[in-house]
Amino acid sequence: MINKEEIYQIIKAGVQAPSGSNSQPWKFIVKDNIIKVIALPEKDHPILNFKNRGTWIAHGALLENIEIAAKNLGIKLKYKIFPYKENPNLTFEIILEKLGIKDEDNLYEVIYKRSSNRKKFSNQNLKLEEKEFLFKEVQNYSNLILKTIEGEKEILEIAKNLACDVYLNLSNEELYKLFVKEIIWDEKEEKIREGRGLYIKTMELKPQAEKFMKLLKKRFFINLFRKLGMLKAIYKDTAKTYSSCGLYGAILVKDNDTDFIYAGKLLENIWLRATKLNLGFHLITGIPFLWQGVNFGNLDIFNEKEKEIINTTYKKLEGIFESEDSIIALTFRLGYSEPPSAKSFKTEPDIQFI
Repeated sequence: MINKEEIYQIIKAGVQAPSGSNSQPWKFIVKDNIIKVIALPEKDHPILNFKNRGTWIAHGALLENIEIAAKNLGIKLKYKIFPYKENPNLTFEIILEKLGIKDEDNLYEVIYKRSSNRKKFSNQNLKLEEKEFLFKEVQNYSNLILKTIEGEKEILEIAKNLACDVYLNLSNEELYKLFVKEIIWDEKEEKIREGRGLYIKTMELKPQAEKFMKLLKKRFFINLFRKLGMLKAIYKDTAKTYSSCGLYGAILVKDNDTDFIYAGKLLENIWLRATKLNLGFHLITGIPFLWQGVNFGNLDIFNEKEKEIINTTYKKLEGIFESEDSIIALTFRLGYSEPPSAKSFKTEPDIQFI
């Protein structure tokens, strides 16, 4: 028999998964040994979450953590993705089965250590054995394609295009309002909001730059900076940080929601392995999601110049990652780095036992 405490520990490990601004877009209904995972996409990023696919990536990472935590307790799980068509927000139905033999997974210990690292990384190439360990699970996802780039010239080009996301966040009025709303400005506010937002310390800004960032809360200053062309300087500094890494990766998918869930599951596995190796890991999704929203959805908050930036940058990324027949679900940079200045906030799960 699997007791409530074991199920709680499994789900608690699950919710340490990454989600947009730690939005935690899920809740859990547990009956006996069955866990139903309900998606709450309304909690996720209202602009980037095209067709709830940001939510699906987060749920894939959640599922990976749940699977690892269950194995650590000697529990086997079977799961169905989107088990009922009449309830599209029921993401998973998970059945737990006690094996009696504790199978300790070597990744469980790092679930609570995993964190975004937005610092500058070393440009040193990763070792062959490190890459083999990082991407060990890729072969189990025949529906996904992982592309990695290590060339200095290509990495610089990727960084320049991905950094356009930061420029758009500050130049576009709707993205700017959301950006200011999501930033958590101090540790006290982080505790009040239970980590739901982007804690400024995780942005790895120098003290002077952090003071500068706080000015952006006021409309007078953001309008002034726009007029003075200072957003370009912010973009260049971001691109410089983004180009500091030993490797860029992209997970390519087909145009279906299940692939985005599996992309999130594979992402979390790679991220946990990077954490185990003490490598810096930075997930970057802005441009790929904006591109989907502009071209496949009804995202109409951008003017023609901004649309051109989104389409041009994505097209260049598409060429570098050779993704013409697939969609770039997400990108990430990896490298040797100092630990992040602030750890991810550890949250409690929303569980209903019935």
